[in-house]
Amino acid sequence: MTAFLDEPVAPFAAANRSRAIAAGIDPYQYDAVTSDLTALHEWTDAFARTGEEHLARAGKARLPRSAGEAYRDAALWFHFATVLPNPDLAAHGRAAAASANALRRSLARLAPDAEHLSGPDFTGVLRRPAADAPLVVLVPGMNSGKVEFMPIAEALLSRGLAVLAIDGPGQGELAVRGTWEADYHRVVRQALDAVDGLPAGIGLLGLSMGGFLASVAAEKEPRIRAVVTVSGPTAITWDELPPYVTESFVLRTGGEDAARDFAGRVTAPRVPQPLRVLDGGLDVIPGVANGEELAARAADGEYTLIPEGGHLLENCRWAWLPDTLDWLAARLGHDPASVVTRYVEAVANGDLDTISASFADEATWTYPGDLPLTGTWRGRDAIIGDFLGGAGKLFRPGGEPSVVLTNVVADGDQVVAEWTSRGTARNGSAYDNACLGVFTVRDGRITSVREYTDTQHVERTLFGS
Repeated sequence: MTAFLDEPVAPFAAANRSRAIAAGIDPYQYDAVTSDLTALHEWTDAFARTGEEHLARAGKARLPRSAGEAYRDAALWFHFATVLPNPDLAAHGRAAAASANALRRSLARLAPDAEHLSGPDFTGVLRRPAADAPLVVLVPGMNSGKVEFMPIAEALLSRGLAVLAIDGPGQGELAVRGTWEADYHRVVRQALDAVDGLPAGIGLLGLSMGGFLASVAAEKEPRIRAVVTVSGPTAITWDELPPYVTESFVLRTGGEDAARDFAGRVTAPRVPQPLRVLDGGLDVIPGVANGEELAARAADGEYTLIPEGGHLLENCRWAWLPDTLDWLAARLGHDPASVVTRYVEAVANGDLDTISASFADEATWTYPGDLPLTGTWRGRDAIIGDFLGGAGKLFRPGGEPSVVLTNVVADGDQVVAEWTSRGTARNGSAYDNACLGVFTVRDGRITSVREYTDTQHVERTLFGS
């Protein structure tokens, strides 16, 4: 018998409602299931039974998508069967395993390109919109797991970012197959090492206790370039914690001594990367300090407190998630302004690989005037080989133009860039021109460019006798 399981059902159900709905559980079904419970002892079995009902729907579905959606629902119900500190570890383990299995069956139908990775201390789902897309690792918390954050994964993918949602020891799929790992950089390191073709831009998004774990990983993993934490603790006073937290700690660490030791290691490390810390004003847990200290200690930290936000800010995602994911994209070099900046700098440095990777396959480039270069060049190969390559042949060997970016202004997927280009033409003329390009960027690739420049200067210096 535990102190927490003797508490009333209604407050716990209310506290987890926005979390469950944000993860994808139907609110009406959540209310129907939880309102029938007379004690928290019934929670795990009731949620697991509902998961079984969704499995049955999946088995009867006529179309693969319908089956995939039913398996997704089943995965969520099985997962939320595990969010309370149930001392029946066998039942907890069965629900966690059923959730992981249903998630795999769902992804096989809804996202067949998803990769399932695993190592000694983690299991994860990797999805990539492009092979070289920047990567965000989702780090779960105390009683959460990768299945719970699939909607956030979808939001990252829609911004052209790859996502690796993981479970570490004592989390999600591995809830009863290990204990929590305070030195979480070891887990993140394993996960990154398992990714083929790891990109240069890597970020962490840690949720709840995952905020602390992500900050630990960021401090000790140099491959991380940006970090976001949501509702992460920075200090824990054990004797002030409510039963839900202490009992979860004890179960997930293997005993009270280990739990107290883990709690004592929760602190605010000095995160060296750009860091955004978010908390909810309504998220007040006795004995738990919020993330303000983490942001203050960071080399480049910012702190946002959303007054109406609860734990994980699931009741107000519109107030923080879109802007925060855009912030991550910018720090990882995948927002439109960064894509254009990187492209122009690659031209300046003669980096052909980056130049090529900057364009979508069917990109267009429109050049003004009445010159041999004038017109709309269609497709990456034509832009790079014929247009840019053809322009390069107009300069004397060793006199190729020096390109300097002078200004970038972005609005949505539209970017206006200004640059100067100075070199020596084949005929010996000094070429010194100012250029402006209106770029359209989607999913991290340039899809169109309209260039404006002094075409009379181009004609006189590059095409004159």
